[in-house]
Amino acid sequence: MGMFSWTEKSPAVLQGGGVVGPDERLPWGQTGLMGVQHVVAMFGSTVLAPLLMGFDPNLAVLMSGIGTLVFFLVTGGKVPSYLGSSFAESPLGVNGES
Repeated sequence: MGMFSWTEKSPAVLQGGGVVGPDERLPWGQTGLMGVQHVVAMFGSTVLAPLLMGFDPNLAVLMSGIGTLVFFLVTGGKVPSYLGSSFAESPLGVNGES
């Protein structure tokens, strides 16, 4: 299997409760909607979190992109994923105080 050889999952199978595997993808319309939802969800961790902690959001976006590309290459494109920043490592994420 190549890096970009995902097969499209049938909408009929998805309506019946089917699951999309690592070598499959959603139909293009659903892929676009999931992409928009993902951008909205990741905005908070990639832009808002660095702003609240006093970091440059541009650096967070750059490092997220580098991390995503490395992850994509290591997994051979089998698990497409976006690696964003998180509050998990910050003191704010532990007890709410700085």
